[in-house]
Amino acid sequence: MVMRLVIAIYMFSILIYSCGEKQIEGPIQLPSTSVLSIRSNWGVVKTNYLRMRTKPAKTASVLDGLTKGTVVEVLSSTEKEETIENETSYWFRINMEGLKGWVFGAYLEVLDSRSNAEAFARELQ
Repeated sequence: MVMRLVIAIYMFSILIYSCGEKQIEGPIQLPSTSVLSIRSNWGVVKTNYLRMRTKPAKTASVLDGLTKGTVVEVLSSTEKEETIENETSYWFRINMEGLKGWVFGAYLEVLDSRSNAEAFARELQ
C-alpha cells in the first residue's frame, strides 16, 4: 500500500512538472521549404502568331496557336539556345490555361510576375 502511494506521488509530480511552461531560448530556426521559395515566371506572346509545340523542336507537332498578347505561365526552358530564322533563344515550356507545350523564346517576352505580364500584354494591344 505504501509502495502504491509512493508511485502515485511520483507519477503526480512528473505530471505536474511536465505541464509547466518552458522557456525557449533564441529564435526558432525553421528548415527551408521549397514551397516558400517557388517563383513563377510569366510570358507574353509578342508576335502575331506563335505555335505551341509538343517538344522543343521546330519540327514537333503543333498543339495550338497563340496570338499576340496572350499571357502564359513559363514552367521551364531548354539548357541550350537554338537559332531559328536568324533568331537565337531558348525553348520555353509553358502552361496556357492547362495546356502545356513548348514555344520558341524569341517570340515570347518573359517577365517575373503575372501582373507585369498582364501590363505588358495591355501595352501590345
